[in-house]
Amino acid sequence: MFLLSFASGFAAKDSDTECVDVPTDTTSISNETADSTLSSGTLPDTLNTTSLNDTAQHCTNNLKLGKGLTYVGLPLIIAGILGKGERHRVYYLHKDFVPEFKSSVDDYVQFAPFALATGMKVMGVPGKSSTVRYLASSAMSFAIMAIIVNTIKYTANQMRPDNSTRNSFPSGHTATAFVAATILHKEYGLTVSPWYSLAGYGAATATGVIRMLNNRHWMSDVFCGAGIGIMSTEMGYALSDLLFKKKGLIVPDKHDVVDLRNRPSFFSIRMGGVLGQQRIRMPQSFKPTLGDLPFLMQFGTGAMVGIEAAYFFNPYIGIGTDWRLIGHHVKRLDRPFRHPSPTANLPANVEFNFLRTGLNELCSSTGIYLSLPFSGSIALGGKLTVGRNSIKSIAVKATKTGTVKSGTPESFTDTHEPYTTSWDFLTIKGNRALRLGTGLSLTVAYKQAYCWRAFMDFNYSFNTFTATLNPSEWKRQEFPDAKNLPNEVVSERIKKKMMQLCAGTAFCISF
Repeated sequence: MFLLSFASGFAAKDSDTECVDVPTDTTSISNETADSTLSSGTLPDTLNTTSLNDTAQHCTNNLKLGKGLTYVGLPLIIAGILGKGERHRVYYLHKDFVPEFKSSVDDYVQFAPFALATGMKVMGVPGKSSTVRYLASSAMSFAIMAIIVNTIKYTANQMRPDNSTRNSFPSGHTATAFVAATILHKEYGLTVSPWYSLAGYGAATATGVIRMLNNRHWMSDVFCGAGIGIMSTEMGYALSDLLFKKKGLIVPDKHDVVDLRNRPSFFSIRMGGVLGQQRIRMPQSFKPTLGDLPFLMQFGTGAMVGIEAAYFFNPYIGIGTDWRLIGHHVKRLDRPFRHPSPTANLPANVEFNFLRTGLNELCSSTGIYLSLPFSGSIALGGKLTVGRNSIKSIAVKATKTGTVKSGTPESFTDTHEPYTTSWDFLTIKGNRALRLGTGLSLTVAYKQAYCWRAFMDFNYSFNTFTATLNPSEWKRQEFPDAKNLPNEVVSERIKKKMMQLCAGTAFCISF
């Protein structure tokens, strides 16, 4: 509160200052000169000239709340809210891929972009704002974020994935990280180098991923937290514009809107849906137990989230990488158990449980990225990629209760001692395979280096699924004295061409 009061007084001191027309022919300075002075020995003189030129250019503009506000965080908030119902599709992210993962690095990485921006201020590296204006903007941004996040957390009352507390939605760590990243983006990414923006948002994204790997947050929590962090910073800086007017603006933004006719390099956070109706046939060896059904499992629609980045050598061609996690919805897997076929031979007194309704796929790829700019603000993109995918497993659990028997299944005496046993009755596990991909995208430049993007990708892989059926594991508990029980486990390898069509939107930073 002291900081905000001081900032308000500091701003009010100069609130009635008149704008003075500065002859632009005597104070003009090229963008190249402004860039080069950051490393030259004439830094103070050039900064004064730049500041005068910036004041001359903008003093006639009326400052309004929202004039410099961007709304890039809103799609992330909407995705987080809509994704609450789909959060279980990617719940097993850490269990599937890094089951032993546990780290507290996210407690520190969330502040890394803000620490970098503050450190540069302390070292005297000029950025967008003066020190006082920077501290006021940052304080208001973090305060707005904290109020919004904590209000929702203790209203939504959503349980965390690890069942520890009911304050999961939205992710406070992720919101803090994206406030920090957006501050770095505004202070140095827009004024000095877009690589600061890339570093800041990269660290913020890493914070969100680690929160999920630690099993502390659902993916919907992370998306909503990211959006709240960005929008809180936008509001914090908009309030600073009202408080300070033009006071304390040191280095102007290099570009208000991205020009896609230059090198359209980017970093993006993507979300979308996946269409893939591939079916896995029922192996003949499974039919005596599961019945004479044509299919064992079918892939339904899926949810996709990921990051993508590309560096362009010129306006048309570059190289890039794409990492994505797909939560596939699985259909038909429960049919042999909920609606048994007349030809099925399932064990009696067994309860079947379906702990998961889908399985996860992790994909990574690298390749050639293309861009065809129609104008400075609209470009059509394409890509040709090659990489790997890893499809994890899904299982049907069985639980049987009974009494222990003395002897063998053919000759026994009932001891009337109860038992309960659980095991994987059916398991379907994917593998790692080569993955080929292509895609189209439409990018629209927004402002402050942000872009909107819609995309459609097509990917192909040739995967092998291993299906294992274990119908008689219960006999080891019911007949503990029988040493030579037959092995009734059946395993089949099923090869399948996996073709996926994925469409969605992306939040982009151009650099």
